[in-house]
Amino acid sequence: MITSYRPELIATARDLEELKTLANVGADAITIGHQSFGLRVTGDFELDEIRRATTFLHRSNKKVYIVMNAIFHNKDLVELPTYIKQLIEIEVDGIICGDPSIFPILDEIDLSIPVFWNPETLSTNYETLKFWQSKGIKRAILSNELALDAIIDIKNEVKIPVEIQVHGMTCIFQSKRKLVTNYYNHIQDSYSRDKRLHLKQFNEAESNYPVFEDCNGTHIMSNEDLCMIENLQPILDAGIDSIRINGMFKSRSYNQAIVTLYREAIDLFLTDRYQYNSFNYLNSLRQRIASIQPEDRLLDTGFYFKEQIY
Repeated sequence: MITSYRPELIATARDLEELKTLANVGADAITIGHQSFGLRVTGDFELDEIRRATTFLHRSNKKVYIVMNAIFHNKDLVELPTYIKQLIEIEVDGIICGDPSIFPILDEIDLSIPVFWNPETLSTNYETLKFWQSKGIKRAILSNELALDAIIDIKNEVKIPVEIQVHGMTCIFQSKRKLVTNYYNHIQDSYSRDKRLHLKQFNEAESNYPVFEDCNGTHIMSNEDLCMIENLQPILDAGIDSIRINGMFKSRSYNQAIVTLYREAIDLFLTDRYQYNSFNYLNSLRQRIASIQPEDRLLDTGFYFKEQIY
């Protein structure tokens, strides 16, 4: 089956080296940023590195998106206009935002840049997204807590492209407070920012929730890695515009292999869905991912095929 539809495959990169590698193995766009402006960025890109990344990707007819979805306070607003102006001058392809302050700032500087709306858990229904669509957003990044049928309903109701995550860990909690540091200070122990920390859930021996801190506070990540590579058919049949791989806390070789696998699976589905859906091919996907998946990270389909349980 030949079709003009081709979803955008997005990956995250920790530095220029990984950005180039992931673009070369099939990513159509790379999401990068700096923790001063974005939540849970994979690596801190300074403006000069963003410029070099943009130049490289545009030469390959690929795109770069900048994460700016931090929770901004009054003091943060001072630097935002200059930062946005510099991103516009660099000609990045979009900024990923979740704070409405972006819109009056763009009006004040009288400049425009594609805004992708990502308020994390709040993008859960099409009426909310229609409102932001009326404000000029160019893409809706949907909540990870949505079931697939709800995502398809949103896709059918809004006129802007929608993006979902298909692989990697997801955030289940974030606080501006530095909870881990505060705890260790309370018990008068030492704490290193590089120390690997995990939470265990009571009566769940296999639970393993990564915890980390940065200038945006404390982040607790999912126990499992989302993996939808065997379930691409309903996503692609619905015409979902962009699908994202989150490479946080994964090795370079792992991220390269995962992007390669998803590129292959997407392209095969679009040209020969029967071969994609064959037992042999799906089984080979399982085996190939299992061979590189870290032992402490189980694979799961998130909320896509089940109700939300809070």
